[in-house]
Amino acid sequence: MNPETKVTTEQLKAVCAKHGIDYRYHSRITTGFSHELHRINDDLVIKIYNAKGSRSFKAEAALLAADLPFPKPRLVASTERGDVIDRDYVIMTYVPGVSLGSKWHEASDSQREKLIKDICHTLKIINQINPKDIGLEAKTSWDVSLVRGGKSLVADLLKKNIIDASTADKILKTIESNQKYLKGSKLYPVYWDVHFDNFIVNQNFDIQAVIDLENVELTSLDYPLFVIQKMMDEPKKYLAEPDEKYADKKDYLKLKEPYRKYYPEMFAFDNLDARVKIYQLLDTLHLLNSGWAHVKELHQKLDGYIS
Repeated sequence: MNPETKVTTEQLKAVCAKHGIDYRYHSRITTGFSHELHRINDDLVIKIYNAKGSRSFKAEAALLAADLPFPKPRLVASTERGDVIDRDYVIMTYVPGVSLGSKWHEASDSQREKLIKDICHTLKIINQINPKDIGLEAKTSWDVSLVRGGKSLVADLLKKNIIDASTADKILKTIESNQKYLKGSKLYPVYWDVHFDNFIVNQNFDIQAVIDLENVELTSLDYPLFVIQKMMDEPKKYLAEPDEKYADKKDYLKLKEPYRKYYPEMFAFDNLDARVKIYQLLDTLHLLNSGWAHVKELHQKLDGYIS
């Protein structure tokens, strides 16, 4: 469900002029689901955020600008609610290559292990960033933050008549009864959206860039596990439509093994299954509240998490 194109050619030309970029042409990038992206000329990408003054814009702009030892696009310019486009945007370098999701099925076991090792290396680097340097601040504990987020989502879903009062009550009881498993979790800057379409690789399966760095947030180290588990259970969900034909669960069965080997900190929690279940429940609520309420499968998953 790619966001509609709102920016005009005239606006993109004006943005380029503002930042000293010689505009020649642009084309819409239709992969991704959250924000509006356009490729400018051969070497640049503009990402226009849907939410104004968003935390994700500030974090991504700071990360793109930072000198960090992992491959990523380079920040060219950023503007918060500019005079030309009334939305936050970043302009970054275009990194050639293809998504890892489109090539994972072709990789050998040794190539896959090296890819996960490199991803883990990047995750650890991001964990060490001072949160203030990228505009992140912990306003409450991990467990309280997730419970509040869950209650807010339930209220929205009730208001939209997506769930009924009985289901809402079951959801809240599930979240509250499992809150104890989340208490005391230390928070770090975490790149949690680790699905393979967020990693650009070359033909030799070397990572060329980590993208969508807006998804660095202050979370517990185990939070990415719900994404990893979802990739193992439903690899199709994280692939671009042309690549869905490559989604074969056998290629993802051993995905946790290299993560456990190279990033053991992600697994060093008591009651890990219960924690991940809460993350999966909250992810399902978010999807239901973000335009996917018509998907029967999501409601079935929700029932499974709260039964």
